[in-house]
Amino acid sequence: MHSSTIFQTCFLLQLVLIALPASTAQRCHPEDQKALLQIKKDLNNPSALSSWQPTTDCCRHWKWVSCDRAKTHRVYSLSLRDIGMNSHPLPMPASVSALPYLTILGFGAANFTGPIPSSILNLKSLHTLQITSTLLSGTIPEFLSQITTLAVLDLSFNQLSGEIPASLSRLSHLESLNLGFNKLSGPIPDIFNSFPNFTSLSLGSNQLSGKIPKSMGNINVTDLYLDNNKLEGDASMLFGSQKDTWTINLANNKRLAFDLGKVEFSYELQILNLSRNEIYGNIPEGLAAVRDLISLDVSYNNLCGKIPSGLSSVASASAFAHNKCLCGSPLPNCSRRRSLF
Repeated sequence: MHSSTIFQTCFLLQLVLIALPASTAQRCHPEDQKALLQIKKDLNNPSALSSWQPTTDCCRHWKWVSCDRAKTHRVYSLSLRDIGMNSHPLPMPASVSALPYLTILGFGAANFTGPIPSSILNLKSLHTLQITSTLLSGTIPEFLSQITTLAVLDLSFNQLSGEIPASLSRLSHLESLNLGFNKLSGPIPDIFNSFPNFTSLSLGSNQLSGKIPKSMGNINVTDLYLDNNKLEGDASMLFGSQKDTWTINLANNKRLAFDLGKVEFSYELQILNLSRNEIYGNIPEGLAAVRDLISLDVSYNNLCGKIPSGLSSVASASAFAHNKCLCGSPLPNCSRRRSLF
């Protein structure tokens, strides 16, 4: 064999040997692969998981699976979507507990029934738990408060009932809580001083009742949804010029009542919906000074006085309709309004 050919062969062999460890490191850990295949079996082998084949690398080729290729080479994220909504109802697979390195667990648009399984307590590093758009029922389990690593908890669009457990206050790292579109009832627990890094709260479209807890006024969130409940009383503590809130939706509680004229607004505010309550006073001039406001609805309240100029470019007449005596653009001008009485 020619010397140059031998040199080329040796060089190529060295390249292969150098590449092998990296290739091997990227492969799915056997225990994780076994756990994932068990999850697939527990879900009756849905077509959505057709890419989950024993002969392929779960870290590179399996849909909705992500691995830490740099350090642990273990599965850290499992986020399943559209897993057989038209299939026979199934319990949420308890076999997810066999993925000990999970930091993100998500299930969405799935035909799951029954309660949230306690097996997820075995996930000691869980940062994000998202179970949405399922048929899961029962109460929000107390054991969730034991997953103290949780920063994001999203249980929206399910069939959960009962009260919001006060034990969630133990989740000191919680940043985002979404329990919207369930059947939750009772008062909102006074737990919001427990979350120093809170950024988003959504409890809308439930059957929550009673007064808004004072501790909720201490959080500085970008998005706040309390709409379509049965809340009552003062909600003015939710506002403030020092806050960074983008969205506040308190619509359709029917019994929220406070003087809107005394409220100061976040300069970041973009969406404000206070419709269908018992809010009184006038619309403050400060609201027209909010530059990024793109959507406003204060209809069906007890507001009175002149609408600040500039708000007619944000909202149509219907957004101010059915109040006590609001006037000015986009409603009839105030002199005409007074002549009607």
